[in-house]
Amino acid sequence: MRIVHIIERFSSAGPERAIIAAAKYAAQLGLEQEHLVCTLEKSGSPVAVIMARQAGVQVLLGPEPARRTEILAQADIVLVHFWNNPALYEFLRGTLPSLRLAVWLTIFGSHPPQVIPRPLLDFADVVAVTTPGSLQLPELAGQATATPVIFAPADFARLEGCTPQLHTGFNVGLIGGSLDPTKLHPAFVAMSAAVNIPEVRFIVCGGGGEALRRQAQTLGAVERFDFRGYVEDIRSVLAVCDVFGYPLSLHSYATSEKALQEAMWVGVPPVVFPHAGVRYLVKDGVTGLVVTSEAAYTAAIAWLYHHPDERKRLGRNAQEFARRTFAPERVVRQLADLFTGLMARPKRLRAWPDDAANPATWFIAALGDHAGPFAVSYGGAPGPARDAAEAEIAAASDLLLHSEGGIIHYRNRWPDAPYLRYWTGLALARRGDTARAADEFQAAAASGLERPETARYRERVGK
Repeated sequence: MRIVHIIERFSSAGPERAIIAAAKYAAQLGLEQEHLVCTLEKSGSPVAVIMARQAGVQVLLGPEPARRTEILAQADIVLVHFWNNPALYEFLRGTLPSLRLAVWLTIFGSHPPQVIPRPLLDFADVVAVTTPGSLQLPELAGQATATPVIFAPADFARLEGCTPQLHTGFNVGLIGGSLDPTKLHPAFVAMSAAVNIPEVRFIVCGGGGEALRRQAQTLGAVERFDFRGYVEDIRSVLAVCDVFGYPLSLHSYATSEKALQEAMWVGVPPVVFPHAGVRYLVKDGVTGLVVTSEAAYTAAIAWLYHHPDERKRLGRNAQEFARRTFAPERVVRQLADLFTGLMARPKRLRAWPDDAANPATWFIAALGDHAGPFAVSYGGAPGPARDAAEAEIAAASDLLLHSEGGIIHYRNRWPDAPYLRYWTGLALARRGDTARAADEFQAAAASGLERPETARYRERVGK
């Protein structure tokens, strides 16, 4: 069975590791599968590409459209790893050959921009989710019973032999591929610095932690943190962790988080907030501690320090749950069942619904049921309703503004799109970034969109 994976890029993050793990364990189980990855961007981590090849996965970084079409036509199954990004939607809007199409959602789907547009559900032959929580969303309510829940698999072989190591102090670990400020709880550093126990140390692993380091310096608590950057050898980190502190933001779109799976797999008890898919991975007081406030997070870390027996009990329970729930062989068999069912269907042609040749309307379409204020701003007549919509855009969350699939991501893709520049300006102005906001408004006007608001704002900042 020839399975072609479509993904934006090939980094060392969760979706890419899931592909590698799926291929590796499918081979170990004797399943006759061939896995090939086509990225939509010419972007890939050399380390990740090497790991993929070792698992028998061929990776093509941004092949030319004609070559990609040829590969898709030869595939038995095309599996799209879905999250909102411009490249993926360009792919879906393009001319596709006759194929069998599965979409695997790597997002929870409750907060824009990482949401599930309804046309996607009809476009695919089958949609799978990576957390049971997604089945509660309005977009999936009508087909929840027909939507399989398949946790993204992890390769726990890299944790083989991981046992607790003697160490000084009390270590709280956090591991991620990247330390995206829009993913972590905004008070992560402050909550951690407030933990009042001796010799506490927060081991923070992941790329892009400069903002967190600056926060620690501002609080005068930098000595409590050990920022290690990206770490591939997570076994050595988890072996000296007493607790896994994994507080994600309210707007997180996390699902079956590999970092959390890995910590639980080796028996490190987690402390988490009940946001997105994390609430379905940790049971409070059974496999970890689930908190709902900043003060409660700080108190939970201290409580685990003062109750070592409870810490050990939670760790054992977490490990038992992880090995029962996240076993890669189990997940790979679920995928195999999905593929088998899909093979019973004929290949077919499909076309994405027409949403106009305009980057602003593409962005609106990508937000699905959450596009209200942007749709009103784009198509509404002047008046209170449009003013209210644009005030809502100005107050957009950091996730909606800065993250993948957000306003700035689309604006960077299409810098001449006036509404994307205008919406960026509204959000930056609300944040007090006056110079950049004025530049965005000026670019919007130069591209043909002049609003009274932009003229007044440019005049105020002297642009």
